[in-house]
Amino acid sequence: MSSDEEKKAQVERLKAEGNALHSKGDYAKARSKYTEAIALDGENAVLYANRAAAYIALKQYLDAGSDARRAVEIDPNYSKAWARLAKASYELHVWPLSVKAWKKALETLPSADLTPVEEQLKQQYEEGLKLAEAEQEKFEKKGSSLEQNNLRALPAEEDTPWMRALNMEDVLTANNVLNTSAWAIMNAYKDFSEGVRYMKQIKKTDAGIQGNPNALQSIVGGLLRDDRVFHMDCGDWLEKLQLQVQFELAAHQGWATAGPETVKEEAVKRLEEKGWKAVRGALASTIRAWFLQAYFADRSGESRSLALQYYNNVVDLLEWGAKTWHDVPTEDRGYIFQKTFIRAIKRMRMSAYLAALKDAEEDTECNVEDLIDMANQMVDETTKNTPKDPSDLDGPIDKGAWYSFYVYPVADAHATLGAVFLQQGLSAKQANDTEQAGMMLSTAAKFYNTAAGMYPPDDENFPLFLKVAWEAAYHLGRPLDETLAMCKRIKDSIPGVRKIWEVSMADKLKTHLLDVELFQQRAYAGLLEKKYTKDTPSNQVSLTD
Repeated sequence: MSSDEEKKAQVERLKAEGNALHSKGDYAKARSKYTEAIALDGENAVLYANRAAAYIALKQYLDAGSDARRAVEIDPNYSKAWARLAKASYELHVWPLSVKAWKKALETLPSADLTPVEEQLKQQYEEGLKLAEAEQEKFEKKGSSLEQNNLRALPAEEDTPWMRALNMEDVLTANNVLNTSAWAIMNAYKDFSEGVRYMKQIKKTDAGIQGNPNALQSIVGGLLRDDRVFHMDCGDWLEKLQLQVQFELAAHQGWATAGPETVKEEAVKRLEEKGWKAVRGALASTIRAWFLQAYFADRSGESRSLALQYYNNVVDLLEWGAKTWHDVPTEDRGYIFQKTFIRAIKRMRMSAYLAALKDAEEDTECNVEDLIDMANQMVDETTKNTPKDPSDLDGPIDKGAWYSFYVYPVADAHATLGAVFLQQGLSAKQANDTEQAGMMLSTAAKFYNTAAGMYPPDDENFPLFLKVAWEAAYHLGRPLDETLAMCKRIKDSIPGVRKIWEVSMADKLKTHLLDVELFQQRAYAGLLEKKYTKDTPSNQVSLTD
């Protein structure tokens, strides 16, 4: 037997061994056998197609696509190779290439007199083509659906994040699951909904306004735990809230129109004359009324400056009170002077400052240095005052309080710093300052990665902050191997996130996930076509048409 014949026999033996292993489900060993055979015969389309099948079984779709493409280069009429390229492309979400490959697989089958096996293949290919075309159409429609008005009707109550979380409570408790966003949002809802229920009791009579004087405590408490719980479930919701604020300020003799300095003076005087019972409610109702002014001014986007003004007033009064009455028991001075309450207010103010900075209002009092200081102080103060034992929590003691008052504030501070450095990095990049851009973008990515890691893995902010870290890495030109791994981490988290946040009122993720999917599709397409390698800078993949 000649050497060529011996080599051919060895190739056939290795292929047969690989096929046998594949049939038994031992795909890794089958792949190894095909690799050995390819080393002996690198122009054998069947070997590449078979190894592609093994890679598909191992869910290594990029390698599968590469082998299938090599197979069709060797034999353009090899229908199974086209089908495997189609399957690999489908799993990589490269829908156009998948559609094209399925069509080629069908074209390379005989046009008539098909054998039973070929009939079966034809049916498989047609089903694959139908699925790929459907996914392609779905992907193309995503963009237009994201442009719909953000003012949507409240989803069915059972689909809201807080109700989904509440429905999980028994299971989470039974299994002692703590690392979940369900606790924070469900407890925020318990507070918020209780306050709204009280608020809806408000009514005007001939004798004046009648209502429950504790509504604002619960409404604001819920918002400070997790403001994503905010929703209005009736047409006159805001009117009722305004009436409730008016009622509570009057009931507690709060300061409806005075500023911080006036309140400080009059509070001290009233305390001397009437004691804490007369002051505690007045201060609390005033602070909560100011907070709501700030919150709605910021949320509406109509006046960031007004929001900042109110937030600064709230923080000024709270810090003064905490310092002035530092040795007064909480039951006397009230919960509003606790570190957790003040921290939660500052977290909301930090968010408003960031929004104002992005809007770049001419009359805004916010600047980058202020924002950086706020974020750094948030990290330092929270870290300094985080108890080693959860039973020592300063404020509400429940499973959600840890996240609401100790974890989320620090996570958001890191995200805020990330936002600042990301913007500075992009500005430097636009100015062709490569060194400065690299430093700023790298720092931004680190801050966003840290922020993401602090949130529970089923919180919508986990993939959101990871995605922004990915943006920084993309603009840095990090290699595809790195950024595609980040994309995978983002997308792998989505099923868990959707269990709670699928119909999130913020709806943050849809646009971001579309960016990730577009990048993945184009990056994998380029890798399959040998246009890119895993070391290719990510910013060579265009995200625009």
